[in-house]
Amino acid sequence: MSAAAVVAAPGGAARRLRFLDVARALAVLAMLVANLVNVLLAERPHWLGHNLGNELMPLDLPAPMFQFLIGVSLVLYLARWGRETGTRHARMRAARRFVLLVLLGALLDGIAAQRLEFRWGVLQTLGLGGLVTVALADLPDAFIVAVAALITATHYGPGNNEVHRSLVDSLPFVPITLFGYVVGRPLATHDIAAYERRAVTVALASLASALALYAVGVPFNKLTGSGSFVLLATAASATLVGALSRMEARGSRFSDVLARLGASALTAWVLQYVLVYYPIYLVIGHPLGLSEASGLLAVGICVAALSAVTLMLARRGIRVPI
Repeated sequence: MSAAAVVAAPGGAARRLRFLDVARALAVLAMLVANLVNVLLAERPHWLGHNLGNELMPLDLPAPMFQFLIGVSLVLYLARWGRETGTRHARMRAARRFVLLVLLGALLDGIAAQRLEFRWGVLQTLGLGGLVTVALADLPDAFIVAVAALITATHYGPGNNEVHRSLVDSLPFVPITLFGYVVGRPLATHDIAAYERRAVTVALASLASALALYAVGVPFNKLTGSGSFVLLATAASATLVGALSRMEARGSRFSDVLARLGASALTAWVLQYVLVYYPIYLVIGHPLGLSEASGLLAVGICVAALSAVTLMLARRGIRVPI
């Protein structure tokens, strides 16, 4: 069982926060769809577009939502391993996982590009956000929020390059992980009410700040991680996890399949390289170029297949840890 969504309940027992697993599942499924339409279709439907510069699209949000969830999950990871091994060892263990995540992403992207070089991408950006958050994990909330605000202020738009271009260029996404960590902190003591209050507070404050930046001319640009987009994504992420938490508290029963998939979400992301990207780009050499109808059907089949393989591996204890 992943430590990422396990929290100590009153009395010392451990219970799983299914809403976090479900949130991860929803995010990774949307991320897979966003990528697969680019690989399988000759012409991507506009409504399924992402990374279109200053044009905000729905599928721009899942990746930063996953970035936010890394921060929330880190709270639970450090709390669990801190009890078992001590705070220092827990932080070292978490940092090691994030370093390995960066290296795994670089390896996967390097193979895809058929080049012997260190490349940056989605997993690397997730890992960087985790590493920075681990480094600040013991500091007060106000300090962490101040660091997040400083990064956003100094990378609010002009001069930004593509977020997944390099380590430095991915810095604009780091505040999303930091905000996720601050929101998730009450979960370490199973204080769901305080967690939900923080989610609402961060959502409202981030949304107001995002709209203020947009009003003065900073566009919602996911590609470069503009300040307005980062804050909007933070607001959307906090809203999602807050809403799912409230639903679970009120007795909503989430899908077991979604919960299990969310616990192994990074496995599904890695499998798309091995089972989809590499066969297409390394063997065929170019995107398949399917028509819209057949392409969307192929996307659905691929997502279902990746999910099925992920769940099969999870039952055997094989997964990429979060």
